[in-house]
Amino acid sequence: MKFPLHKFEIETDLDKELDRHIRREIHSLPMSVKREFSDAERFAFHLILEEYVVGLLKELKSASLRTRHWMTTGYRLVVIFERRQITISFNGQEKVLRYPEAEHPDS
Repeated sequence: MKFPLHKFEIETDLDKELDRHIRREIHSLPMSVKREFSDAERFAFHLILEEYVVGLLKELKSASLRTRHWMTTGYRLVVIFERRQITISFNGQEKVLRYPEAEHPDS
């Protein structure tokens, strides 16, 4: 059974608050995550996360415009860091990022 290294959840009704919450969480990652993922991997993850969330927000807004009803269901983002894997779930849509094993210079 896998145990997550770290998990964070963000729930908000305002899409404008998502970016602020995401940045706060990314900047406060625990040492266990920083040891597992390099600076470059964490930076790339941050970009992927923002792109994924922004893309889904656009889809949600587009769908609400087509139905002429604004959906105010709120937003829920869950990010789970595991060993060499990060799972992103945004309003039920899931994306899994897998990272190859890090090469150790002493091996």
